[in-house]
Amino acid sequence: MEPLRSRLGRWAGWLVHAGIALLVALLALILMGQVFFRYGLNASLYWSEELARYILVMMAFLGLLYLLFRDSLTTIALGTPPSTTTVGRRLLAYAPTLLFFCFLAWSAFALISRTGSQRSIALSLPMWAVYPPMLICGAVGALIMLLKILRRQPSR
Repeated sequence: MEPLRSRLGRWAGWLVHAGIALLVALLALILMGQVFFRYGLNASLYWSEELARYILVMMAFLGLLYLLFRDSLTTIALGTPPSTTTVGRRLLAYAPTLLFFCFLAWSAFALISRTGSQRSIALSLPMWAVYPPMLICGAVGALIMLLKILRRQPSR
């Protein structure tokens, strides 16, 4: 039987792929609709550019988490792969990425708390509803990094 961590990892990868594919399809539809309305009907969709920007940001954060989960982001090279070393060496290798994700989550929380009463220009969405992908990416990224640092050494 397959270990739980492996199954969860496979499902998480599938969900991220599906989320990115859905966002790409939605982005393509919105942008094609914008082109049709602008050049075909001579009436621009005022909200499409802002929504496309938000979708691109969400795609970037999902891709970042996927790369992090697959251990494809840059770490400090210590001569051996961080996954096969001791906790101290993994901490040293993964510390910059862990600090980045902690700072990202903290910055997103501060941004949400400061701009929570503001609204976006075209969509008129409250900004507390726009910024959570940044907070979620930072928190999940920091959690993934902590798990990578603290994971047990595979038996040889």
